Amino acid sequence: MSSWGAALDAVLHQRGGALFAYAFVLTGDPHAAEDLVQEALVRVFRKGRAPQSVDAAHAYVKRAIQTSFIDTHRRAQARPRPDDRTAERVAPDPTDAADLHAALMEAVLSLPPRERTCLVMRYFDGLSAVAIAEQLGIAAGSVRRYLHDGIATLQRTHGDFGLDPSDASEGGGESHVIVSTKGGRR
Repeated sequence: MSSWGAALDAVLHQRGGALFAYAFVLTGDPHAAEDLVQEALVRVFRKGRAPQSVDAAHAYVKRAIQTSFIDTHRRAQARPRPDDRTAERVAPDPTDAADLHAALMEAVLSLPPRERTCLVMRYFDGLSAVAIAEQLGIAAGSVRRYLHDGIATLQRTHGDFGLDPSDASEGGGESHVIVSTKGGRR
């Protein structure tokens, strides 16, 4: 087996679940998440050169998931649907953890792709605004704006999930919330 084939097998076996969970947090749809992971794997491994370690491959695939997600929505905006009106959302009453998780997922999925990606990277990955900016190749100020706008939108449309806009504008400290999935490794 070639070195890229071995690297692909290793990343799929060791980190496939975590990569799928990450894509699912971005898309909210298991089928779209699978497609996103596959597209990211193709982007990373298509040239026959493989990252040297599983950690490096995981990082490359995760970055490809982020950019593929944003690119997909950017292309969709270039070709808007004729009658794409969204109904006004009503925040569910989060009485237990399952309801809270569902409400948070619905709320995050209502955000534009850039805001959603920055929020996921901030609160799922625990990255600072500067680190997010470096990974996405944009200015840290833009990241802080996306984070602030995303949190403000969530608070306005879906209620308070305990996310603090000042945490986003400051880029995060030690007191931020990290949301993680069960069974997945970051």
